[in-house]
Amino acid sequence: MVSLPELPDDVRAALSEFLAQQSTLALSTAGLRDGRPQVAPLFFVSDEALNLYWISDPDSRHSRNIADWGDAAVTIYAQTWDWQSIKGVQIEGTAMPVSDDDERQRALDLYCAKFPFVNEKFVDLIAQSVFYVLRPRWLRWIDNERRFGYKQEFLLQPTGEQDPDEA
Repeated sequence: MVSLPELPDDVRAALSEFLAQQSTLALSTAGLRDGRPQVAPLFFVSDEALNLYWISDPDSRHSRNIADWGDAAVTIYAQTWDWQSIKGVQIEGTAMPVSDDDERQRALDLYCAKFPFVNEKFVDLIAQSVFYVLRPRWLRWIDNERRFGYKQEFLLQPTGEQDPDEA
């Protein structure tokens, strides 16, 4: 297996800017019991660690899949009709409900800042909703603006885990 580099700071900054400009991710999950795939479009926000947050009903199929098996993948891309403008990111990681109150509040603050309609109409409903997070471990950055078929793959150290070389 080819060893992948860790995400450099300049690419992290470009990805953060790209993610801030997009509204919707496509979440891919699979059921542990039945193995059936599920893709769901969801509004999202991201933080400085590139964790992705969204709100969902715990009874939805994709949320039940996450409860069964936390492995998930997302794709986020800029809408275009020009192949030379294709740009996006594919991410794999571990998805789970946010259980920490401080992290939940940070996710809610990010969500309200990115989606102003939340503050106006849905803030009470969303405040009572379940936030989910995908903690990335691998990503592929695609950018046809650089050249056709341009892609880079990176590994990300999961949030809160220490690098074994630093232990």
